[in-house]
Parts: sequence; structure tokens; C-alpha cells
Amino acid sequence: MEMIPILKFIKFLLILLLFSCNTDEREYKLYYPNGDIRVSGIYVDDNAHGLWKGYYPNRQLKSAGEYYKGELVGHWVWYYEDGSIVKDSTYNYPNSYE
Repeated sequence: MEMIPILKFIKFLLILLLFSCNTDEREYKLYYPNGDIRVSGIYVDDNAHGLWKGYYPNRQLKSAGEYYKGELVGHWVWYYEDGSIVKDSTYNYPNSYE
């Protein structure tokens, strides 16, 4: 008979754990007035994270690269509106990846 309250308590702890581990991840898109995409990426816990891309009004890629907790990381490329490369850089996160 004492097993039921223990099982309810364990169930409560599991639900609490699931909700506490949930990160706030949302897709971000910014558009030009004509409806074309200007910037696209992901925010995790209010920080840019993962692949981000920016575009010129002519839909040409303007920049592309990755963020890690709001910091530029890895390979990033910026382009002129004609598609030629302005800058090509590699960024290292200041600390080791967690």
C-alpha cells in the first residue's frame, strides 16, 4: 500500500526533471518589406546558436556561418552583392565546447 505514494512522488520528480531540462529554442527570421528573407537562424535561450544566414534584397547570400551561445564560431563567409567574397574567416570559441 505504501508503494503508490512513492510512485506518485517519482512520477512528479520525472515530470519536474523534463520541464527543467527544456531549453528555449526558437527559429528567427527577418524579412524585407517585399517579403523576401533577410536573416534566418535559431535562438537557444536567447542566444544565436547554430547556422545563420543573411541575404541581400536581390536574394543573394550576404553572410553564412555558425554561432555557439551567441559567439561566432567555425567558418564564416561574407559576400558582396554580386556573390564575390568580402571576407572568409574562421572563429574559435573562447572556451572549450561544453
